[in-house]
Amino acid sequence: MFDWNDLRAFLAVARHGSAAAAAQELKVNQTTVVRRLEALEAALGLQLVERSQTGSRLTWAGTRLLAQAERVSVEVEGVVRQAQALTRELSGVLRVTSVDLVADNLVIPALTEFRALHPGVAVELIAGREFLDIAGGEADVAIRSATSLEDSDLVSRKLLDMPFGVVCSRAYAAAHGVPAGPQDLASHRLVGGAGPLAHMPILAWMREQAPLAEVVCRSNHLGNLISAVRNGLGVGAAPLIDLYDEPDLVLAFVPDLPRQPELWLITRSDLRSAPIVRAFLDFIIPYTARLARSRAWSAAPKS
Repeated sequence: MFDWNDLRAFLAVARHGSAAAAAQELKVNQTTVVRRLEALEAALGLQLVERSQTGSRLTWAGTRLLAQAERVSVEVEGVVRQAQALTRELSGVLRVTSVDLVADNLVIPALTEFRALHPGVAVELIAGREFLDIAGGEADVAIRSATSLEDSDLVSRKLLDMPFGVVCSRAYAAAHGVPAGPQDLASHRLVGGAGPLAHMPILAWMREQAPLAEVVCRSNHLGNLISAVRNGLGVGAAPLIDLYDEPDLVLAFVPDLPRQPELWLITRSDLRSAPIVRAFLDFIIPYTARLARSRAWSAAPKS
């Protein structure tokens, strides 16, 4: 096989009749043109050009191959133009997956601004508790909350820390008070997790701090758990980002846990440079950082 640039050098010499003129067209020096021409001849096992003091002319083999080489040039230029058009086009469907909470608090609010920048892109948001298989193509981009990520060939980037706090409803606070710290949890009714959610660091920690406290409700869905707290069933946990849109929730305190969830942006390495995916990544990363600064997610909001 030969380098495409070697074929370009041959075509330029054929058009202009000399290596010097070909070098001007290709914006390289004459030595480079000669070297590329010689590399092409060596790869093909044929002499394509006869060089002399007065210029260069095609050999019989060079003349026979010229037309096909020109067709190759047209095809390659077509590929380049098509690739450039695809880069500019930015239209189609982008499949984004996240849990409900992140979809409601981050992705959906971001879409208005993203669509204003890229009106040709339709976002298919797949929200739910189940992790879709990004490597298998079930979604293009995932925004996931996790305390750690498994090793894989996927490309990931941390968006922000996503700390959780101990919360209760305003109605519950009025009736039973607000726990000031872990020492108070034993005297309150708790809302806990079920299934995999039971192992969430903050819920497991609350259970350890108050093993004898009454657990009035358990749920395997974070949204349902927060809803139970909002309706006054007991004290539970919620991410700080959720409190800005939850006027009925009171933040009791933020425990100092060794592990708190983080929000990650995940895609496949082969999709990272795809125009639609690249546009979304380039948008959502600074958008999230800007939103985090405006809400000061690293600090507890006032109750």
